Amino acid sequence: MTAMTGEHDDLVRALEDDLAALAAADADLERDAEVAERTRIERSAVTLADRLRGAAAQVRLTLVGSLDIAGAPTDHGDGWVLLVDGRDEHLVLLAHVVLAHGLGPAGPPASSALDRRPPGSVLRRWCRDRSEAALRTADGATVRGLLLASYADHVDVRELHGAVVSIAVAQLACATRRAALG
Repeated sequence: MTAMTGEHDDLVRALEDDLAALAAADADLERDAEVAERTRIERSAVTLADRLRGAAAQVRLTLVGSLDIAGAPTDHGDGWVLLVDGRDEHLVLLAHVVLAHGLGPAGPPASSALDRRPPGSVLRRWCRDRSEAALRTADGATVRGLLLASYADHVDVRELHGAVVSIAVAQLACATRRAALG
């Protein structure tokens, strides 16, 4: 009977070990599932602007109308990014981005007043510098000329033939200027 009790005890210990291993494996699966869910939740809060802030190198953006713009992100604000490619500066309104290539992980969270600047802040600087630019609207129209004035929601451009046209900033997909040579 002692041999049977010993075998029984060994069987009970083996079952207990199996149950403990199953419980540990189940806990590992639950932890992995929780980590995966938290990652999905964190990612769902990351915006395109966040990823552009974190980009360490050149990115390529395809805008509505199949316009491709490439450059290194050098500035950003509320709903826009400034890409620099050689001497060209591209003010891109993120609402008109269809595809983005070369994004990295999210950058630091937007928290300062600089992060909340409207695209007009760049357009005002370009107006002050008396810059010529090519402005591409969301519907594919391109206006080229001298930037005259940037208002709350539109910018005035003197076209090459002399006419002044006002463009709604919300409908602007991209504005490109050739930076002055230093």
